[in-house]
Amino acid sequence: MLWLCISLPQLPLESLRLEDDEHLTVVTDCEANARWIICCNAAAERANLKVGMNYTTALAIHSGIVMFERKPQAEQASLERLAAWAYQFSSTVVIGEAPAELRRARTAALWLEIGASLKLFGGFRKLIEKLEAEINQLNYTYQLGIAPTLEGAALLARADIRLALTTFPALRARIGKLAVAHLALAPEITDQLHMVGVRTIAAALELPRGAIAKRFGKAASNYLDRLVGDAPDPREAFKLPPTYSARFEFGFELSNTEALLFPVRRMLREFSGFLIGRDTAVQRFKLTFIHRECPPTELTIGLTMPDRSSERFFALVREQLERVALPAPTSELTLSAAEFSSPTALQTDLLNGALDQSEELSHTIDRIVARLGEEHVYGIRPAADHRPEASWTIDSDESRAIARKFPDRPLWLLQEPKPLQSAGLPLHSGPERIESGWWEDKDVQRDYFIVRTNNGADLWVYRDLRDSHWYLHGFWS
Repeated sequence: MLWLCISLPQLPLESLRLEDDEHLTVVTDCEANARWIICCNAAAERANLKVGMNYTTALAIHSGIVMFERKPQAEQASLERLAAWAYQFSSTVVIGEAPAELRRARTAALWLEIGASLKLFGGFRKLIEKLEAEINQLNYTYQLGIAPTLEGAALLARADIRLALTTFPALRARIGKLAVAHLALAPEITDQLHMVGVRTIAAALELPRGAIAKRFGKAASNYLDRLVGDAPDPREAFKLPPTYSARFEFGFELSNTEALLFPVRRMLREFSGFLIGRDTAVQRFKLTFIHRECPPTELTIGLTMPDRSSERFFALVREQLERVALPAPTSELTLSAAEFSSPTALQTDLLNGALDQSEELSHTIDRIVARLGEEHVYGIRPAADHRPEASWTIDSDESRAIARKFPDRPLWLLQEPKPLQSAGLPLHSGPERIESGWWEDKDVQRDYFIVRTNNGADLWVYRDLRDSHWYLHGFWS
C-alpha cells in the first residue's frame, strides 16, 4: 500500500475562521493556568506573534488581536468533511484525530491510500496536481507526504519533504538523517533520547525495542515499528455515510450575509467531493443557518436535473440568500442531503468546452427559481386534447421536467381568437385540420394555417369550417 498524508497544521484556525485578512488573528488554548497561542494567521506572524507565545505577552505587544478559543470538536468536524471530500481520490481514507493536548494541536492529518488510484488519475504528478487544485479551493493550509506506512507519510508531511517514497528501504534512508524531534513522540521522550546521544531517527531505530518499551512504554516502541513497516497499523478506514450531513461552527456570530458566503462555498465544495466519490448527484439539499436566539433559517435548494457541481450549487444558494433576510446573526451552518440519484449532466464538449444545451437550460431555470421562488415558476406539459387552447396544462411535477416534446404550436395563444378579414392572407403552410370537443358540447372544426407577414413574423390562423370565418389564434416569437 502507498499512503498520502495531508497534514493540516493550521486547522485550529481554519476550522473557525471565515476568510484571512489583515486583522491580527490567533487561536489560543489554556494549559498550566496560562493561555498560549497555538495558531496565527499571516498578519499575526508578520507582527512577530508566534506559536507557543503566551497570550498575555502577545497582548502587551499588540492590543488589537482577534482571539479565538480553540474548539477541537470544530476541527474534528472539518476532518470528517474532508474525509468525505477526499473519497473522490481514494476508496480508502483514514481520519486522524484532533488531539486535545496543546502540544499536539497542530498535528491533525488525513490519509489516503493512493496506490490503487495512480492508474485512474494518470500517475503521481497528475494525481497530486488534481488534489492540490481541489484542496486549494477549500482554503486549507496543508503539507503532503507519501510513504508505504501511515506514520511514515505523516512524518514526511510534518517535515515538509515532498518526495514519493514507495519502498521501506527508501523511507528508512530518507528519514534516518532527520532529528528525533520530528518523531510523533512526547517531547520528554525525544529530549531524553537527545541527552543520551540519540540525535537522529536512524539512531533511534537501531535501539532495541525491548529497551525502548521498558523505558518509554510499549506505545513508543510500537510507534517506531509502525513507522518503518515492522508492525501493522490497523486503523479503521472511513466509510461514506448513506446520507450527507455537515456542520460548520463559527467561533463567533455573523450578521453579514456576504461574510457567510466563504463557509458556504467551502461546504459546497466538500459536498461536491462527496458526490463525486459516491459517483452520484443530488437534486435537492438543505442549508440551515443556526441562530442563538431564534429558530434556524432553512434554505431548500432544488434543481431541475441531478447535479454535483459546487459552482452551480453556490450560484443557487447565493440567489436565494439575496432575497432572504436572516432574522438574527448566524453562529453555525449545516448542510444535509438524504436523497441521491445518478448524475445526468452530459460531458463537456472536448472541442469548444460548451455544455450541452439542455444542461445549460436546466441551470438557467434553477437560477430563475432561486431568484423568484418555486411558487412563481412552473412548467407546462401537453394535455390529451386536440384543441390548441386546451392542449396544455401546468406541470405540477416538482422536478419541473423540461425534456418534453411539444407539438409544433406557437406558445403565445390569444385569450380569445380574433376575427380576421379573409381576403389576401399570405398563407405560408397548411391546412392542418382539428376537429374535437364534441363530447363537451364545445365542438370545434377548424383548418389551421401559418401566415407569414412582411416583417417575417409568423401568425397562426384558422378558418372555422362551420361558418367559413377566419380567426387569429396565436403568434410565434
